[in-house]
Amino acid sequence: MVIAGIAYKELSPETKHAVGTLLKSHPDYQKWTNSFAGDSAGMDLDTYVFMRASTWPDEIRRKHNDYDHPQWHYIDYPLRPKKFKMEEPSTHDDDVLFGLAQSEKVLADKDASAESRAAHLSWLLHLVGDIHQPLHCASYFSAEFPKGDKGGNSFYVKPAKKGIKLHSLWDGLLGTRNHPQTQLNDAIRIRASHPRTEFAQLTDGKETADAQKFKEWSLEGRTLAIEKAYLKGKLKSSAKGDPGGTLPKDYTKDAKVVAENQAALAGYRLADEIERLCK
Repeated sequence: MVIAGIAYKELSPETKHAVGTLLKSHPDYQKWTNSFAGDSAGMDLDTYVFMRASTWPDEIRRKHNDYDHPQWHYIDYPLRPKKFKMEEPSTHDDDVLFGLAQSEKVLADKDASAESRAAHLSWLLHLVGDIHQPLHCASYFSAEFPKGDKGGNSFYVKPAKKGIKLHSLWDGLLGTRNHPQTQLNDAIRIRASHPRTEFAQLTDGKETADAQKFKEWSLEGRTLAIEKAYLKGKLKSSAKGDPGGTLPKDYTKDAKVVAENQAALAGYRLADEIERLCK
């Protein structure tokens, strides 16, 4: 929701109107409007619905929904210390790269049903966020994890008194309170502290063509996973859960800096995609 909030602030009035109209055809639109009064505080309905739409792919995960695609949330580049030689995943036919491409294809298809386009807009909101979380772009292999750690889901660390999944730690760096107004406030703060001009990818023409764009984003995540999440193989872990490996000093603080930077970049990229597809 934070990333969606950043993106929404970037959209033109015309595009806000277009996505607001489209989301009225979303399968969960009525549910969101029913919860609006109790959740929204000073937020307007269109902002609220846009942000709620970003979490929908997680809410329907493995619940026999026709729009559910469990494999779209990540891509597992194998990470093997010490050299971390580049390896491709075994397949690319059902991962976050495929999901993003498919979401944009349906969203751009004016002959597709309004419900399908609205559902795939939700997927676009969600997956642009996922691909900017480094542990959605890697799986760590070692003697301890011969089959990989599933993006940090088998790799336990101990930030406080109890061991938690490394993936969960990174997922929670933007906050764990699922409250739209709180998330919007965080979006406004992050957008102000990380302006668009801070990102060379957005300001000097380095953003790649559509065919390679999502791949480049995922490789950025792979690099961050190596350097910032796994500390180039130096992060200690436990494969068996609690108590987990004790985190180095300032690990969470440094990771939060990465997370907020990635959130801002994702928000700007998401806004650019929506402007292109939904005008």
